[in-house]
Amino acid sequence: MKQKKCKNEVLEIFQNLKGEEFTIGQVLDLYMAAPFLEHTDLKIARQFIHRTILKLASNGDLIKTNAEGRRHKYRTTNQFNSRRIEVNSAPIIPNVDDSTRKVSIKESLTERLHHQKLQLLTALGEAEEYDAIYKEMPEMQKQIQALYNESRDKCSKLLGKVKAIESLILLSTK
Repeated sequence: MKQKKCKNEVLEIFQNLKGEEFTIGQVLDLYMAAPFLEHTDLKIARQFIHRTILKLASNGDLIKTNAEGRRHKYRTTNQFNSRRIEVNSAPIIPNVDDSTRKVSIKESLTERLHHQKLQLLTALGEAEEYDAIYKEMPEMQKQIQALYNESRDKCSKLLGKVKAIESLILLSTK
């Protein structure tokens, strides 16, 4: 059977849960707190984690242990644990000097910054459009208000992420 691929960063979450039973919600909480977070929207992140769990279960890397109500519990298998050991014991890249490491960190943070700024601009445009539509059609206030508030909240969160990354870039150049 062909192995379905998952991102190494996400697999690390499951590696940390090795030997424990866990729910999708617990994995989601760990994912949302991770520094490599790709999906800022909780619903999309939950779907991503659920798809990842289904992939790992179809590979035989996870098994469903029991279900209490609607919450299914999962556990990593020996197959997953041995595969992760093989991946982790791969040849290590030779030591790189500090200047090279700082450059790669700065490049990584800069790339992440551009991604967050793009998301921020998208959310700002969305909020502006809701505002423009409301001004043209005030009778749609009930439908638009919740969407507008959600978009503004998203803008605030993204702005916080942008400021955090900018601060890290400044620290990495010192």
